[in-house]
Amino acid sequence: MGKVILIAFYFNQVNEIASKRLRALAKYLPQFGWEPIVIVPDLGSIPKENNDLNCRIVYTEYEDMFAHFSNKLKPSKTSKKDINADFSKESDAYDEANDSKEMLKDSSSFSNPLVSKAISIAGEVFAYPDGMKYWHNSAYDAASKIIEEEEIDGIISSSWPITCHTIAKDLKDNYGIPWIADLRDLWNLNPYVSHTFIRNHFERKLELRTFENVDVLTTTTDLAGKTLSTLHPKSRIVPILSGYDEDDFRFLNSIIENKDFDEVNDEDDALSRSDKLKFIYAGSLYGGKRNPTNLFKAICQLGDENKLDSSKLSLEFYGDSTNLEEIASKYGLSAIVKIGGKIPHEDVLKKQLDSDILLLISWNDEKERMFIPGKIYEYFALGKPVLSIGYKEGSLKDLIEETNVGYHVSDLESTKDVLLKLYNEFIENGAIELNSDIDIKDYSMENMAKKFAVLLDELNKR
Repeated sequence: MGKVILIAFYFNQVNEIASKRLRALAKYLPQFGWEPIVIVPDLGSIPKENNDLNCRIVYTEYEDMFAHFSNKLKPSKTSKKDINADFSKESDAYDEANDSKEMLKDSSSFSNPLVSKAISIAGEVFAYPDGMKYWHNSAYDAASKIIEEEEIDGIISSSWPITCHTIAKDLKDNYGIPWIADLRDLWNLNPYVSHTFIRNHFERKLELRTFENVDVLTTTTDLAGKTLSTLHPKSRIVPILSGYDEDDFRFLNSIIENKDFDEVNDEDDALSRSDKLKFIYAGSLYGGKRNPTNLFKAICQLGDENKLDSSKLSLEFYGDSTNLEEIASKYGLSAIVKIGGKIPHEDVLKKQLDSDILLLISWNDEKERMFIPGKIYEYFALGKPVLSIGYKEGSLKDLIEETNVGYHVSDLESTKDVLLKLYNEFIENGAIELNSDIDIKDYSMENMAKKFAVLLDELNKR
């Protein structure tokens, strides 16, 4: 069995999208002949919940940017046992791109514009390439020790943060081990990253220098891969989609077999389930960037046109509730909207299993073109039709159309058309049929890990 070092800053944040891909690699690579040795920072306050993983995890000393400079000012150095940075933020591309900014105090909180500007400039300078850069030395030293004591056949680094790749680059340069750099989101070509002209200049040069000897660059979508090739035309770039973890859904098997939904629904919901077309959305609305307004407006207008009876619909939202009450009230739909708040993930899956349509709401912005929300793979596993609301084109729309798992809409008229089609099918048949014939295992985390294993095999045959 070959050994591969996996350099992963995000790993123990078990409920975050950023960690799921990396934990799945650690979990499933052994099935395909690769033993992962995971190099992670000891973040102190983040629990080490790794009982489900059968791999070696090496925890290394971590010092964040604030601690680094505060320790420089103290008479004697103090060791860092805990960090207070909010690492739960990274759940999609938008948050990943702002990791470095999260490490700095928000300059907008200062009324003095000069102070605000100074903090902003400091962020550009000191958080280059990111606020986690002081993890580099301890992670590199730990990985080097392993390489010198054992036969290591590959390295996988994954960003965000970029520091993971700079660690891997130094290991590659010094030991010549095959290296795969996984960009869950792009670096300089990330549409959510915005720096000063000077920072952009140096950041671009750093990316080119960092990846000049990389063996393979991987991305999470085809479009991201094509975009990345414009900056790295000579590099081998392989898109590898993420996926769902089958183990997350095994507990649902008995529920599916017994049709035992009542345990997670109150009596009224259970009795009315067959009478209403139920839509469910679970997740963050990101301060209104993920906006369900077109859906609410479509229901209202179709009702006014006497094309549907809104009382036969049910909209359930779990997670944050940004503006939901206001939007529902504006369109006279408060009676059919249920705001359930945050509930455990297992309960969310049970409720989604009892839905007719799974809602996927993403930001209706061109910046979203190359991204695929991780939730779509969860929807594949649940085997329910999907109504996706977001930008008019891009990776998500392409995936939904290729797999035929549902519909993707971006404006009011297309939302009305699809909604009316779903409503009429439900009124006629009492259910919504999923017409997709995809093999959902193609979109599993296990299959994702297999693709990385194939790359590692190829690199070791050279």
